[in-house]
Amino acid sequence: MAKSSFVGRFQDWISEWDDGKTRQTLMVVLVVLSGLLLGMLVYTIAKYVLDQLFPFPPGIYMVDAEQKAELMKTVAGQVFIIIPMTWAVGTLVGGYFATLLGKVGQFPAWLTGILLTTYFWIDLLHLPNTTTLFILCPVIVGICAFASGWLGMYMTAQKAVKSQQAEV
Repeated sequence: MAKSSFVGRFQDWISEWDDGKTRQTLMVVLVVLSGLLLGMLVYTIAKYVLDQLFPFPPGIYMVDAEQKAELMKTVAGQVFIIIPMTWAVGTLVGGYFATLLGKVGQFPAWLTGILLTTYFWIDLLHLPNTTTLFILCPVIVGICAFASGWLGMYMTAQKAVKSQQAEV
């Protein structure tokens, strides 16, 4: 019995292309982009609100390494919990929305989580941060993407059960 590899199955899937696959692929791309956009929007709004509540000291130029080091000495460690909290909220909302909208499984939430991880890493480049945040980012986003995918599929299944019960 021949073993099939991922590459072989993928080549077979691509070689038999039809309108249904085009529609399904387009829907997944649009759902992931919608989840990404919503996750970025929620993250940006939450970060803006929290930055207004806990502003950086005036007169510090964030590109200068010496001033970043000075800020890191004066800022309490609890301030850095804000950044992972906004990652978690943005990923949960974006992944949940992508899964609920797509109704094709949990993987739109996972793809949204991967794309949001890169966005969060890029956003970390201009903030004073520690290496711990760079390492923590994919862990937090991965857990939240898995949870949002599971929750989205759970809600989709519950809606399907309720609609079947209503028909009976």
